[in-house]
Amino acid sequence: MISQFIRLQLKLKWGFNRNNDKTSAVMTAFASVLAVAVALALVWVLTFVLRTSLNTDVKKLSQLYITIVMIGLTVAATGMQVNRLYKPGDLLITARFPLSPFKLFLSYLILNYIDLSIYSAILLLPIMIVYGVAAGCMSAVYVVGVVLGTLLLPLFPFALSVFLAIPIVYLGTLLQRYGVVRLVIFIAFLVGCFVLYYYILTVLAKFFIHRDWETGTLEIWEKLLDGLNGYYNPAYYLANIIFFDNFGLGFGGLLGGSVVLTGIGVAVARVVCTDLRTKALENGFGGYKRLSKIDDFGSTRAIFRYTFREILRTKTYSYFYLGVAISTPVMVFFCNRLVTMVGEAQIGKGINFGASILVISVFMAMICSFAATALSVEGKNFYITKLVPVPYRKQLVIKGVLNVCVSLVALIISAIVMGALEFINGEEIAVALVAEALLAIGLVFNGINLNLANPNLKPKANGETEEINITYMLLIGLVIAAGLGTASIIFPRTYDRGALIAYLFCVGVGFVYALINVLVFCFTADKKYRNIEF
Repeated sequence: MISQFIRLQLKLKWGFNRNNDKTSAVMTAFASVLAVAVALALVWVLTFVLRTSLNTDVKKLSQLYITIVMIGLTVAATGMQVNRLYKPGDLLITARFPLSPFKLFLSYLILNYIDLSIYSAILLLPIMIVYGVAAGCMSAVYVVGVVLGTLLLPLFPFALSVFLAIPIVYLGTLLQRYGVVRLVIFIAFLVGCFVLYYYILTVLAKFFIHRDWETGTLEIWEKLLDGLNGYYNPAYYLANIIFFDNFGLGFGGLLGGSVVLTGIGVAVARVVCTDLRTKALENGFGGYKRLSKIDDFGSTRAIFRYTFREILRTKTYSYFYLGVAISTPVMVFFCNRLVTMVGEAQIGKGINFGASILVISVFMAMICSFAATALSVEGKNFYITKLVPVPYRKQLVIKGVLNVCVSLVALIISAIVMGALEFINGEEIAVALVAEALLAIGLVFNGINLNLANPNLKPKANGETEEINITYMLLIGLVIAAGLGTASIIFPRTYDRGALIAYLFCVGVGFVYALINVLVFCFTADKKYRNIEF
């Protein structure tokens, strides 16, 4: 029975369903391949730069990548433990299965380990192969070591996640009523990761521009690699296995430590899991209750308020929509510095406006892409939108206005930041505000039109939706951003009064794009909405 349950869960997550949208599957695969290609390119470049600059052996340098992969797998494993063991969306269903609580608990642990093994193969294998080529250490023995390391890699992240999941669950319970606090923590984490990524790219860019390191940079990297090369770092043991250097120490330390941690953690987790699941079933999943009152709001204000609360209550949208929007000014600042530095080195001075347009347009695309979930976010409650005495088009306009407002707040703050730091002057700020505001309107209504044509109302187990339209809108937005940025950089250097041409081009593209999508929305929204059946 356990094996059947595991096979069913694996098929639901990793299996191919003929009823699935093939286009969505292709787009998801394309986005995944693109992300992996970018990561592998960064690995190759960073390895090449560090190997030619530092006096370090290949095993020590490999621990940098192994550590990063281990951290990523630990985060993923902890999330799986929390979602499957302690806060499963299908608890009411699985509670009726002919499986004892212990067998169900054991099944989920096995599923988590299998998923982690798949992620391990997806991450470590290509990274270490690219690293081997870049570092010049490729050999048959190295390939065997990488394969063996890939098989053993999930051990420690899995063992550690069993421990980490418990305090995170209790912390999440304490913060259950304080969604804003959780959002702030996520934004701080997101910005921190972005700043670290920016630092790495800046170091690489400066190296290739000046063909040398800045003072102190080389010393920082040497200290980092020396710090990772120690008995306290699990990546040290895995590197010994991959390179067959002190293999007994690596294998015994990794396996022994993982087994001990897993044994103790599983013993504690079983008690906690049983207690939390029992309370969830007894309480009917009601974390807390509050008395509701009848609000005397007009239809516009009520739908606007409801839509905003819907975003806050849906984890994916509150984190990756509002989180990105709120952190956009910070990320625009760092991106603008990097793009300007590289652009001035390759092209010359006077590209600040084009670089700013490029960077802001990319972040506008990221924020506005969530407008493509205007219908999908309703999920199983979509039928209510057809029953309320408010015209369909008005409901969608209100949702679109909310998305535009969020993007405009991020845009205005970003413009203020760039103006205060003198990236661009007042005239350029005004043009950027107008052009990007029009672009935001176009992206929002393009997303709504796309969602009307391709509504995805099938809910996931946790109540959220699988939405490929966001990916479509991201691609559309990135293409437009690249076009606007390139034109804004090239025109001033190619034509007389090129700056004016660039201004008119950006505003004109934004206006035409917004006008077309608003007109399509006005003439087709009602008919498409009526034809949607749930």
